[in-house]
Amino acid sequence: MINKLLSSILLFVLFFIAGCGSEEEADFQGAIHEVKEDRIIVVEDEIDPEATYPTYKILIDESTEFSGEVEVFGELDEFVSQSEQPLVQVWVNDKGENNEIDNRTASKLIVEKSKP
Repeated sequence: MINKLLSSILLFVLFFIAGCGSEEEADFQGAIHEVKEDRIIVVEDEIDPEATYPTYKILIDESTEFSGEVEVFGELDEFVSQSEQPLVQVWVNDKGENNEIDNRTASKLIVEKSKP
């Protein structure tokens, strides 16, 4: 009886842990600063106006998956121009040896309106 109870609890815990870890965390979360022909320029979203921050070029290709407020790259420039500090979560294909995201191709972008 105790073995069945322990087995059931263990099984529940394993399923719970597996379910929680299924969503991979984005490689970068920030704001879209600019949209170019085949890339976006992103920056940190919580910034001090008196400080300087790096910008990152994220390359976009035909395999980049879009979701959230924008479903295709062609809609992104208009959305950015009409939104105040649009937010983005970025997943890149290959972060390299140092987990760099600059000049990397995005595999997935989730674009959202800024939080009030």
